[in-house]
Amino acid sequence: MGWYSSRVSELNERLNRASEGAPDTVKRALSDAIVKVGNAADQALSAMLDASAGNLGTQRKWQERCATATADISRAFGDAAKDNMLSPALQLFWYQALEHEMAFFDSLAKVQTPQLHGDLLVHQDLLNKMLGELWDKWAFLLSKDVIFENDQRQVVQQVSRMAQSIVDELAPGVLKRTSEGVSRATAKSLDVALKFDDKLLSGKGVDLAKLVASLFDVDIPDEIDRNLLDAVQGGSEVYQVQKGHYRNLVSAYQSLVQAEKGSVLLLFNATRAEVDRYRDKNDLGKAKVMLDQAKGYLSDWASRVPSSAQRSEASSFKDKVCSAIDTDWRLTEELDNKFRDKFKGIFVQSLGSETLEQLAESYLFRQHLEEITRKDAAGKLKALPVNLQSEVDSALERGLRPLDDLVNRVPEEVRELARMKNQRFKEHVRARLKDRIQALLPAIVELADLWDPNNLSRDFSREELEKALR
Repeated sequence: MGWYSSRVSELNERLNRASEGAPDTVKRALSDAIVKVGNAADQALSAMLDASAGNLGTQRKWQERCATATADISRAFGDAAKDNMLSPALQLFWYQALEHEMAFFDSLAKVQTPQLHGDLLVHQDLLNKMLGELWDKWAFLLSKDVIFENDQRQVVQQVSRMAQSIVDELAPGVLKRTSEGVSRATAKSLDVALKFDDKLLSGKGVDLAKLVASLFDVDIPDEIDRNLLDAVQGGSEVYQVQKGHYRNLVSAYQSLVQAEKGSVLLLFNATRAEVDRYRDKNDLGKAKVMLDQAKGYLSDWASRVPSSAQRSEASSFKDKVCSAIDTDWRLTEELDNKFRDKFKGIFVQSLGSETLEQLAESYLFRQHLEEITRKDAAGKLKALPVNLQSEVDSALERGLRPLDDLVNRVPEEVRELARMKNQRFKEHVRARLKDRIQALLPAIVELADLWDPNNLSRDFSREELEKALR
């Protein structure tokens, strides 16, 4: 006999007391019925215990096994009394034994423990599946995010190369081109002036005043004006190209940010919301309520069965079922802890700083922008107008020095005239250059503003990505 033996012993003791003086055939019939009852009960409880060991659908299986047990027990008692005349004492024994067995299994069939255990297993299964699915989704999101951020990083790297180009090439190149242009502009008129030798300037047979006047009027203003325009016009075009290139990079970067927001971050936030909804309905606290109820219903049943032996058997059955439930509960706790450990700050609880950095990379991009700022393209551009004017003055000084020498070589009587003509010539050249430089200033200032650190931080901000995640 299995672990329903206490109840069988109890029934046999009661049969012995009630069957005094009864025929042996009646005793044997009822004794055989008790054996069949014990077997039926033992088989039913064993089957229900097996069904409880981490399996779904146990409520139906319990009900089926209880129905089978009550049918078998009813048949066993019915067969025992069918052809035998029972004394009043045996009739009472027979009625109470049958009633108690029916009550034992009928009440057990109604216990909600297997359903709650099944719900707990469903919770566990969903949690396990979500663990795998979320890990795959997180890996997918990170891989997609890396693609966007690599593209964004490439744009910022192009911005960095532009800044380096301004520092290494554009600003120095503008000064160089302007200096060379001034030299070309002044050289064309000086070519004529330098051809005058001392013999010609000695004044013999020459109207010196007319000579000096014509000398300093050579190629003024048309030829020089054209060369001055060439000296600075190229710089203006370069600035316009630089501004256009910068704005194109800003547009490309911001388009990538919008694409990242509309795909990766949108999916991430939707997943977080999905996890929140799941955990709101299926958190560990709710699972713990199911656990407590499952064990409580079974304990309540075990305490209410009719006889003391049945209570002993019910308690043993309850302990074994609860042990199986506890095993599954420990796995549920482990899975929940694993879930929290893996996704805390990602899909569980408030967003962690590490997750925020993984998805927005604000710190990394801030470092890139700081590196660009250290190149000081804005500072080089802002200093360019002053440096440009200084370079022009130096170039003019060098380029027009032969005219100063020429003034010192002309005869005394026309030297003041030559000095005046020379001064007017220089003022004309400086005025024309100043006009051209002033025309460049708006383009230089606008380009310098684009490279200002505050503007860089605004144009290549990660703020939209951070806002989309918070």
